[in-house]
Amino acid sequence: MLVALSVALLGVAFAVRGDDDDDPPASLPAARAPEQQRPPPPLVTTIRRHSPVGRFQKATCREQSHTVKNPTRWFHPTDNFYPPDKQAPARADLDHLANNDGAVVVTYRKDTSPAALDALRRWASAGIGVVVAPTSATHPQPLEAYTSNRRLTCEGVDLDQLTTFTDRHFSEPIPFTPHGERSG
Repeated sequence: MLVALSVALLGVAFAVRGDDDDDPPASLPAARAPEQQRPPPPLVTTIRRHSPVGRFQKATCREQSHTVKNPTRWFHPTDNFYPPDKQAPARADLDHLANNDGAVVVTYRKDTSPAALDALRRWASAGIGVVVAPTSATHPQPLEAYTSNRRLTCEGVDLDQLTTFTDRHFSEPIPFTPHGERSG
């Protein structure tokens, strides 16, 4: 009986296979070679010279190369804007965003005026991939923005230069590897 069952299964296998050509049966999709993973396209194709929410202040800014240490412990912030009176993300959380999520991190002094805070809040809500939070630095600039490899420091809240800095960052493909919401 075992031999008969084996012969029957072998017959079914040959019947399903059909002839010897390489075309799959019509009921089965053709096998495809795995696609090579391409880098993601840029999020921005035009670099703006002006803020989408209007100019707040003209300031002297400086852009330079920058490196960010990769923190071992981090948590993904849940908001894109943090006022000075709210619990802000830790520097490790912000550095993780810049290094591993391709975000632009923007920090401001805790004594920033209410008008400037409102302008930063509106700017953050109009963007994608940005987190704006008060800094914990001892002698901070009025405005600082950084990515994994560049830093912009400003003597005031210049939304036009901040927009250009951010757009330049997002005009390059940003690789991303899924990694959860927090470290171990």
